[in-house]
Amino acid sequence: MRRYVLALILILFVTGLHAARKVTVKTRIKEAYTALKSSSGQEKIEKILFDSISRPGVDNALRAEGYYVCALLEQSINEDLNQKAYLKQKLDTLRLFKSVYMMYDYVLMCDSVDFARRYTDKGRKILARHRANLLGGGKFLLKAEKWADAYRYFDMYLSTMTDEEDSVRVRLSYWATLCAMNDNKPYDVLKYVRTSMDNGRSEDCAVLMEYMCRAYAAVGDSLHWIDSIKEGVGKYPRHDYFFLNLMDWYIRHDELDSASTVTDSLIAVDSKIPNYWFAKSLIALKRQRYTECINMCEECLKLAPDYAEAWYNKGISLLNMTLNEKNNRRVTELYRHAEKPMEMVRKLQPHAVDRWGKPLYRIYLKLNRGEKFEEIDRLLTAN
Repeated sequence: MRRYVLALILILFVTGLHAARKVTVKTRIKEAYTALKSSSGQEKIEKILFDSISRPGVDNALRAEGYYVCALLEQSINEDLNQKAYLKQKLDTLRLFKSVYMMYDYVLMCDSVDFARRYTDKGRKILARHRANLLGGGKFLLKAEKWADAYRYFDMYLSTMTDEEDSVRVRLSYWATLCAMNDNKPYDVLKYVRTSMDNGRSEDCAVLMEYMCRAYAAVGDSLHWIDSIKEGVGKYPRHDYFFLNLMDWYIRHDELDSASTVTDSLIAVDSKIPNYWFAKSLIALKRQRYTECINMCEECLKLAPDYAEAWYNKGISLLNMTLNEKNNRRVTELYRHAEKPMEMVRKLQPHAVDRWGKPLYRIYLKLNRGEKFEEIDRLLTAN
Protein backbone atom coordinates (compact mmCIF):
# COMPACT_ATOMS: atom_id res chain seq x y z
CA MET A 1 0.00 0.00 0.00
CA ARG A 2 2.84 2.38 0.86
CA ARG A 3 4.36 1.74 -2.59
CA TYR A 4 1.13 2.83 -4.30
CA VAL A 5 0.93 5.95 -2.14
CA LEU A 6 4.54 6.87 -2.89
CA ALA A 7 4.02 6.26 -6.60
CA LEU A 8 0.90 8.42 -6.57
CA ILE A 9 2.74 11.20 -4.76
CA LEU A 10 5.59 10.99 -7.31
CA ILE A 11 3.15 11.16 -10.24
CA LEU A 12 1.38 14.15 -8.71
CA PHE A 13 4.74 15.84 -8.06
CA VAL A 14 5.96 15.39 -11.64
CA THR A 15 2.57 16.46 -13.01
CA GLY A 16 2.69 19.52 -10.76
CA LEU A 17 6.15 20.40 -12.01
CA HIS A 18 5.04 20.07 -15.62
CA ALA A 19 1.98 22.22 -14.94
CA ALA A 20 4.14 24.77 -13.14
CA ARG A 21 6.46 24.91 -16.12
CA LYS A 22 3.51 25.48 -18.44
CA VAL A 23 2.18 28.19 -16.19
CA THR A 24 5.63 29.78 -16.01
CA VAL A 25 5.99 29.88 -19.80
CA LYS A 26 2.47 31.24 -20.21
CA THR A 27 3.22 33.85 -17.59
CA ARG A 28 6.39 34.88 -19.40
CA ILE A 29 4.46 35.19 -22.66
CA LYS A 30 1.87 37.41 -20.95
CA GLU A 31 4.67 39.55 -19.51
CA ALA A 32 6.12 39.86 -23.01
CA TYR A 33 2.80 41.07 -24.43
CA THR A 34 2.65 43.63 -21.62
CA ALA A 35 6.18 44.84 -22.53
CA LEU A 36 5.06 45.16 -26.14
CA LYS A 37 2.10 47.33 -25.19
CA SER A 38 4.17 49.59 -22.97
CA SER A 39 7.14 49.55 -25.37
CA SER A 40 9.56 49.17 -22.44
CA GLY A 41 11.82 46.42 -21.11
CA GLN A 42 11.57 44.40 -24.32
CA GLU A 43 15.18 43.20 -24.31
CA LYS A 44 15.04 42.01 -20.69
CA ILE A 45 11.78 40.09 -21.00
CA GLU A 46 12.90 38.64 -24.34
CA LYS A 47 15.90 37.00 -22.67
CA ILE A 48 13.76 35.66 -19.82
CA LEU A 49 11.13 34.34 -22.22
CA PHE A 50 13.70 32.72 -24.50
CA ASP A 51 15.33 30.98 -21.54
CA SER A 52 11.90 29.69 -20.45
CA ILE A 53 10.93 28.21 -23.80
CA SER A 54 14.39 26.72 -24.33
CA ARG A 55 14.05 24.37 -21.37
CA PRO A 56 13.37 20.69 -22.08
CA GLY A 57 9.80 19.47 -21.84
CA VAL A 58 8.09 22.67 -22.99
CA ASP A 59 5.09 21.96 -25.20
CA ASN A 60 5.74 22.77 -28.90
CA ALA A 61 2.65 24.96 -29.12
CA LEU A 62 3.92 27.12 -26.25
CA ARG A 63 7.44 27.10 -27.69
CA ALA A 64 6.14 28.27 -31.07
CA GLU A 65 4.17 31.11 -29.51
CA GLY A 66 7.19 32.06 -27.40
CA TYR A 67 9.44 32.30 -30.47
CA TYR A 68 6.81 34.35 -32.29
CA VAL A 69 6.51 36.76 -29.36
CA CYS A 70 10.33 37.07 -29.23
CA ALA A 71 10.16 38.12 -32.88
CA LEU A 72 7.56 40.74 -31.95
CA LEU A 73 9.84 42.00 -29.17
CA GLU A 74 12.71 42.41 -31.63
CA GLN A 75 10.36 44.22 -34.00
CA SER A 76 9.44 46.59 -31.18
CA ILE A 77 13.12 47.20 -30.43
CA ASN A 78 13.66 47.90 -34.13
CA GLU A 79 10.82 50.44 -34.17
CA ASP A 80 12.27 52.23 -31.14
CA LEU A 81 15.69 52.42 -32.78
CA ASN A 82 14.20 53.68 -36.04
CA GLN A 83 12.41 56.37 -34.07
CA LYS A 84 15.77 57.45 -32.65
CA ALA A 85 17.19 57.58 -36.15
CA TYR A 86 14.26 59.69 -37.31
CA LEU A 87 14.82 62.11 -34.43
CA LYS A 88 18.56 62.15 -35.21
CA GLN A 89 19.39 60.84 -31.75
CA LYS A 90 22.47 58.74 -30.94
CA LEU A 91 21.91 55.34 -32.49
CA ASP A 92 23.44 51.87 -32.11
CA THR A 93 23.45 50.92 -35.80
CA LEU A 94 24.64 47.37 -35.16
CA ARG A 95 21.78 46.78 -32.74
CA LEU A 96 19.35 48.19 -35.29
CA PHE A 97 20.41 45.65 -37.89
CA LYS A 98 20.71 42.88 -35.31
CA SER A 99 17.03 43.35 -34.43
CA VAL A 100 16.13 42.55 -38.05
CA TYR A 101 18.32 39.45 -38.09
CA MET A 102 16.84 38.26 -34.79
CA MET A 103 13.30 38.69 -36.14
CA TYR A 104 14.18 36.31 -38.94
CA ASP A 105 15.90 33.91 -36.59
CA TYR A 106 12.93 33.74 -34.22
CA VAL A 107 10.38 33.35 -37.01
CA LEU A 108 12.37 30.46 -38.46
CA MET A 109 12.59 28.82 -35.02
CA CYS A 110 8.86 29.32 -34.67
CA ASP A 111 8.24 27.60 -38.02
CA SER A 112 10.42 24.66 -37.01
CA VAL A 113 8.12 23.75 -34.07
CA ASP A 114 4.79 25.25 -35.17
CA PHE A 115 3.32 22.09 -36.67
CA ALA A 116 -0.18 23.59 -36.58
CA ARG A 117 1.13 26.55 -38.63
CA ARG A 118 -0.66 29.04 -36.39
CA TYR A 119 1.96 31.74 -36.83
CA THR A 120 3.13 31.14 -40.41
CA ASP A 121 1.28 34.02 -42.06
CA LYS A 122 1.94 36.35 -39.13
CA GLY A 123 5.65 35.54 -39.23
CA ARG A 124 5.86 36.14 -42.96
CA LYS A 125 4.24 39.54 -42.58
CA ILE A 126 6.86 40.50 -40.00
CA LEU A 127 9.73 39.41 -42.25
CA ALA A 128 8.35 41.01 -45.43
CA ARG A 129 8.39 44.45 -43.85
CA HIS A 130 12.06 44.19 -42.90
CA ARG A 131 13.61 42.26 -45.80
CA ALA A 132 15.43 45.25 -47.28
CA ASN A 133 16.95 46.04 -43.87
CA LEU A 134 18.23 42.47 -43.53
CA LEU A 135 20.16 43.01 -46.76
CA GLY A 136 21.20 46.47 -45.59
CA GLY A 137 22.64 44.97 -42.43
CA GLY A 138 24.72 42.52 -44.42
CA LYS A 139 26.08 45.28 -46.66
CA PHE A 140 26.83 47.49 -43.64
CA LEU A 141 28.80 44.67 -41.98
CA LEU A 142 30.54 43.80 -45.25
CA LYS A 143 31.74 47.39 -45.61
CA ALA A 144 33.01 47.25 -42.02
CA GLU A 145 34.84 43.98 -42.90
CA LYS A 146 33.00 42.09 -40.16
CA TRP A 147 33.14 38.96 -42.31
CA ALA A 148 31.49 36.41 -40.02
CA ASP A 149 28.56 38.68 -39.12
CA ALA A 150 28.04 39.84 -42.71
CA TYR A 151 28.02 36.21 -43.87
CA ARG A 152 25.25 35.37 -41.38
CA TYR A 153 23.04 38.15 -42.79
CA PHE A 154 23.62 37.15 -46.42
CA ASP A 155 23.12 33.49 -45.55
CA MET A 156 19.85 34.31 -43.82
CA TYR A 157 18.67 36.37 -46.78
CA LEU A 158 19.61 33.68 -49.31
CA SER A 159 18.13 30.82 -47.31
CA THR A 160 14.78 32.64 -47.07
CA MET A 161 14.61 33.84 -50.68
CA THR A 162 11.42 33.10 -52.60
CA ASP A 163 10.67 35.15 -55.70
CA GLU A 164 13.61 37.59 -55.84
CA GLU A 165 15.43 37.94 -59.15
CA ASP A 166 18.31 35.58 -59.91
CA SER A 167 20.66 38.55 -60.24
CA VAL A 168 20.09 39.31 -56.56
CA ARG A 169 20.86 35.70 -55.64
CA VAL A 170 24.10 35.76 -57.62
CA ARG A 171 25.25 39.08 -56.14
CA LEU A 172 24.51 37.99 -52.58
CA SER A 173 26.14 34.61 -53.15
CA TYR A 174 29.25 36.47 -54.28
CA TRP A 175 29.26 38.60 -51.14
CA ALA A 176 28.62 35.57 -48.93
CA THR A 177 31.48 33.67 -50.57
CA LEU A 178 33.81 36.63 -50.18
CA CYS A 179 32.95 36.89 -46.47
CA ALA A 180 33.43 33.15 -45.91
CA MET A 181 36.79 33.19 -47.67
CA ASN A 182 38.02 36.14 -45.60
CA ASP A 183 36.72 34.45 -42.45
CA ASN A 184 38.52 31.22 -43.37
CA LYS A 185 35.32 29.13 -43.38
CA PRO A 186 35.77 26.68 -46.30
CA TYR A 187 32.42 24.92 -45.88
CA ASP A 188 30.65 28.28 -46.07
CA VAL A 189 32.65 29.11 -49.20
CA LEU A 190 31.45 25.91 -50.83
CA LYS A 191 27.83 26.63 -49.95
CA TYR A 192 27.44 29.55 -52.34
CA VAL A 193 30.51 29.69 -54.57
CA ARG A 194 28.93 27.91 -57.55
CA THR A 195 25.99 30.30 -57.60
CA SER A 196 28.31 33.28 -57.21
CA MET A 197 30.08 32.31 -60.45
CA ASP A 198 26.91 32.90 -62.48
CA ASN A 199 27.69 36.60 -62.83
CA GLY A 200 29.42 36.01 -66.15
CA ARG A 201 32.51 38.17 -65.47
CA SER A 202 35.48 35.99 -66.35
CA GLU A 203 37.98 37.75 -64.09
CA ASP A 204 35.69 37.37 -61.07
CA CYS A 205 34.78 33.78 -61.90
CA ALA A 206 38.42 32.74 -62.12
CA VAL A 207 39.07 34.07 -58.62
CA LEU A 208 35.87 32.46 -57.30
CA MET A 209 36.83 29.10 -58.77
CA GLU A 210 40.21 29.47 -57.08
CA TYR A 211 38.33 30.07 -53.81
CA MET A 212 36.39 26.89 -54.44
CA CYS A 213 39.56 24.89 -55.07
CA ARG A 214 41.20 26.28 -51.95
CA ALA A 215 38.09 25.42 -49.93
CA TYR A 216 38.12 21.82 -51.19
CA ALA A 217 41.80 21.61 -50.27
CA ALA A 218 41.09 23.03 -46.79
CA VAL A 219 38.41 20.41 -46.06
CA GLY A 220 40.54 17.60 -47.46
CA ASP A 221 38.32 16.79 -50.45
CA SER A 222 41.07 15.87 -52.91
CA LEU A 223 38.68 14.37 -55.49
CA HIS A 224 36.67 17.56 -55.93
CA TRP A 225 39.86 19.63 -55.64
CA ILE A 226 41.57 18.02 -58.63
CA ASP A 227 38.33 18.02 -60.65
CA SER A 228 37.93 21.74 -59.98
CA ILE A 229 41.59 22.40 -60.83
CA LYS A 230 41.11 20.69 -64.19
CA GLU A 231 37.91 22.64 -64.78
CA GLY A 232 39.74 25.85 -63.93
CA VAL A 233 42.52 25.13 -66.41
CA GLY A 234 39.94 24.53 -69.12
CA LYS A 235 37.94 27.68 -68.40
CA TYR A 236 40.64 30.08 -67.22
CA PRO A 237 43.99 28.90 -68.65
CA ARG A 238 45.68 32.25 -67.95
CA HIS A 239 44.87 32.12 -64.24
CA ASP A 240 48.15 30.77 -62.84
CA TYR A 241 46.67 29.01 -59.81
CA PHE A 242 44.93 26.26 -61.80
CA PHE A 243 47.67 25.47 -64.28
CA LEU A 244 50.55 25.47 -61.78
CA ASN A 245 48.66 23.31 -59.29
CA LEU A 246 47.60 20.86 -61.98
CA MET A 247 51.19 20.56 -63.20
CA ASP A 248 52.41 20.05 -59.65
CA TRP A 249 49.79 17.33 -59.11
CA TYR A 250 50.64 15.53 -62.35
CA ILE A 251 54.38 15.64 -61.67
CA ARG A 252 54.03 14.48 -58.05
CA HIS A 253 51.89 11.56 -59.25
CA ASP A 254 54.29 10.83 -62.11
CA GLU A 255 51.60 11.49 -64.73
CA LEU A 256 54.05 13.18 -67.06
CA ASP A 257 52.21 12.27 -70.26
CA SER A 258 49.05 13.98 -68.99
CA ALA A 259 51.07 17.01 -67.92
CA SER A 260 52.72 17.20 -71.33
CA THR A 261 49.41 16.84 -73.21
CA VAL A 262 47.76 19.68 -71.25
CA THR A 263 50.79 21.96 -71.63
CA ASP A 264 51.14 21.36 -75.36
CA SER A 265 47.44 22.05 -75.92
CA LEU A 266 47.71 25.36 -74.07
CA ILE A 267 50.87 26.43 -75.90
CA ALA A 268 49.07 25.75 -79.18
CA VAL A 269 46.48 28.33 -78.13
CA ASP A 270 48.87 30.88 -76.63
CA SER A 271 52.66 30.48 -76.76
CA LYS A 272 53.34 33.75 -74.92
CA ILE A 273 52.63 32.45 -71.40
CA PRO A 274 55.93 31.85 -69.50
CA ASN A 275 54.35 29.31 -67.14
CA TYR A 276 53.61 26.94 -70.02
CA TRP A 277 57.27 26.83 -71.06
CA PHE A 278 58.38 26.49 -67.44
CA ALA A 279 56.04 23.49 -67.06
CA LYS A 280 57.57 21.89 -70.14
CA SER A 281 61.03 22.41 -68.64
CA LEU A 282 59.88 20.76 -65.42
CA ILE A 283 58.49 17.76 -67.31
CA ALA A 284 61.73 17.42 -69.28
CA LEU A 285 63.80 17.71 -66.07
CA LYS A 286 61.72 14.98 -64.46
CA ARG A 287 62.33 12.78 -67.50
CA GLN A 288 66.06 13.60 -67.30
CA ARG A 289 65.98 15.17 -70.76
CA TYR A 290 68.36 17.91 -69.79
CA THR A 291 68.99 19.49 -73.20
CA GLU A 292 65.24 19.72 -73.79
CA CYS A 293 64.80 21.21 -70.32
CA ILE A 294 67.41 23.90 -71.07
CA ASN A 295 65.70 24.77 -74.35
CA MET A 296 62.32 25.11 -72.63
CA CYS A 297 63.86 27.31 -69.92
CA GLU A 298 65.31 29.59 -72.57
CA GLU A 299 61.87 29.95 -74.21
CA CYS A 300 60.43 30.84 -70.81
CA LEU A 301 63.19 33.36 -70.06
CA LYS A 302 62.66 35.11 -73.38
CA LEU A 303 59.19 35.98 -72.12
CA ALA A 304 60.08 36.49 -68.44
CA PRO A 305 63.79 37.23 -67.82
CA ASP A 306 63.29 37.27 -64.03
CA TYR A 307 61.65 33.83 -63.81
CA ALA A 308 63.77 32.39 -60.99
CA GLU A 309 62.46 28.82 -61.30
CA ALA A 310 63.36 28.70 -64.99
CA TRP A 311 66.91 29.86 -64.19
CA TYR A 312 67.07 27.14 -61.52
CA ASN A 313 65.90 24.37 -63.86
CA LYS A 314 68.43 25.47 -66.47
CA GLY A 315 71.29 25.51 -63.94
CA ILE A 316 70.36 22.14 -62.42
CA SER A 317 70.10 20.54 -65.86
CA LEU A 318 73.59 21.74 -66.74
CA LEU A 319 74.98 20.42 -63.46
CA ASN A 320 73.21 17.07 -63.92
CA MET A 321 74.72 16.76 -67.39
CA THR A 322 78.20 16.85 -65.82
CA LEU A 323 77.50 13.60 -63.96
CA ASN A 324 77.46 11.50 -67.13
CA GLU A 325 80.09 13.47 -69.05
CA LYS A 326 83.49 11.76 -69.42
CA ASN A 327 85.29 14.59 -71.20
CA ASN A 328 86.88 16.88 -68.58
CA ARG A 329 86.97 19.83 -70.92
CA ARG A 330 83.26 19.41 -71.60
CA VAL A 331 82.57 19.08 -67.86
CA THR A 332 84.31 22.37 -67.17
CA GLU A 333 82.34 24.01 -69.96
CA LEU A 334 79.06 22.78 -68.48
CA TYR A 335 80.01 24.22 -65.08
CA ARG A 336 80.76 27.57 -66.71
CA HIS A 337 77.34 27.53 -68.40
CA ALA A 338 75.68 26.67 -65.07
CA GLU A 339 77.35 29.55 -63.22
CA LYS A 340 75.16 32.37 -64.52
CA PRO A 341 71.80 30.58 -64.05
CA MET A 342 72.59 29.75 -60.41
CA GLU A 343 73.85 33.25 -59.70
CA MET A 344 70.61 34.57 -61.17
CA VAL A 345 68.65 32.32 -58.81
CA ARG A 346 70.62 33.80 -55.92
CA LYS A 347 69.96 37.33 -57.14
CA LEU A 348 66.23 36.74 -57.58
CA GLN A 349 65.77 34.63 -54.42
CA PRO A 350 68.46 35.87 -52.02
CA HIS A 351 66.96 34.14 -48.97
CA ALA A 352 66.65 30.69 -50.61
CA VAL A 353 70.16 29.60 -49.59
CA ASP A 354 69.07 25.96 -49.49
CA ARG A 355 68.36 26.12 -53.25
CA TRP A 356 71.38 27.90 -54.72
CA GLY A 357 73.96 27.46 -51.94
CA LYS A 358 75.28 23.95 -52.65
CA PRO A 359 75.07 24.24 -56.47
CA LEU A 360 77.13 27.44 -56.38
CA TYR A 361 79.59 25.76 -53.98
CA ARG A 362 80.13 22.98 -56.56
CA ILE A 363 80.47 25.46 -59.41
CA TYR A 364 82.92 27.77 -57.63
CA LEU A 365 84.99 24.83 -56.42
CA LYS A 366 85.24 23.30 -59.89
CA LEU A 367 85.98 26.62 -61.61
CA ASN A 368 88.42 27.73 -58.89
CA ARG A 369 86.57 30.98 -58.14
CA GLY A 370 88.71 31.88 -55.12
CA GLU A 371 86.88 34.75 -53.39
CA LYS A 372 83.45 33.57 -54.52
CA PHE A 373 84.17 30.09 -53.21
CA GLU A 374 85.36 31.38 -49.82
CA GLU A 375 82.28 33.58 -49.49
CA ILE A 376 79.85 30.75 -50.30
CA ASP A 377 81.76 28.39 -48.01
CA ARG A 378 81.38 30.84 -45.09
CA LEU A 379 77.70 31.28 -45.92
CA LEU A 380 76.97 27.55 -45.96
CA THR A 381 78.94 26.99 -42.76
CA ALA A 382 76.94 29.73 -41.01
CA ASN A 383 73.70 28.13 -42.14
